[in-house]
Amino acid sequence: MAKIICITGGKGGTGKTLIAVNLATLFKNHGFNVLLVDGDVENPNTYLLMNGKLENSSEVSFFEPKIDEHKCTKCGLCAENCISHALLYIKDAIPIPILNVCSGCKLCYKICPTEAIIADSRVIGLIYSTKVNNIDLLIGELKPSEARSAVIVKALMEKIDILLNDKHEKYDVIIFDTAPGAHCDVEELIQRADYVIPVTEPTRFGRLDLLRIIELIDLLNKEYRVIVNRSSLLGFRDQFLNELNDNDIQVLGDIPLDEDIVKSYCIGVPLMDNHSRFDTQGKGYKSFQIIYENLAKWSGIKT
Repeated sequence: MAKIICITGGKGGTGKTLIAVNLATLFKNHGFNVLLVDGDVENPNTYLLMNGKLENSSEVSFFEPKIDEHKCTKCGLCAENCISHALLYIKDAIPIPILNVCSGCKLCYKICPTEAIIADSRVIGLIYSTKVNNIDLLIGELKPSEARSAVIVKALMEKIDILLNDKHEKYDVIIFDTAPGAHCDVEELIQRADYVIPVTEPTRFGRLDLLRIIELIDLLNKEYRVIVNRSSLLGFRDQFLNELNDNDIQVLGDIPLDEDIVKSYCIGVPLMDNHSRFDTQGKGYKSFQIIYENLAKWSGIKT
């Protein structure tokens, strides 16, 4: 079975996607079949860091109630039982759907005694599948103005299940790149992972948000080890690493500020790609090599 590694973090901008892309690239370099899943559906950009394109889209639909006024008896049963209060009901009037708060549970549709509620739907996002540099990419994207990102993440998980059921030996490693934060989207991905890697930075905000995501990981009873990105920022590397050690937080490795990393990010070529032509003796390159070796030992993946 494929090993599932989840790259996550309590705040945005820590470099989760950069690390997910380069770890996926390192596994690919060592001959593994890799699936990279972009679960940051409000801001997917793994493909940009790999100079890829969004291809092979499929729509993700979401239930919305539509009321047949000819069948509606104005009983108000639907509104009375709607937990999310997505139906506005005034006595002796036809309920009015408030679609932006509808949870999509379909309870109103199921309990309407006159079948006056029609199960309509709207497209709230897309899932793309593509291949870049011999790495398979699965990307979820929520449409602008929509708020149901968890539905897209769930659709991604269903897509992965289909892939694994059809070709259960196709992938050796699956890497999840989550959204920032500790909400239900992130929980869904962490729950499916074998190993979790929170990414942080040596700042006060970075420390606080790291502790927040660790609380979620502990609640889900998952193994984790931390990567400290931009570890040389402001000269707090040693102090920050010592703090993590004092709190019994194991570190997989740290990545200093490095010009080659910035260049690779800007041109959309992973630093660790075999054909990237970046300096293999650079600080960033060496840091990723150490992290990969530590990850392989921790996860039991033979390289």
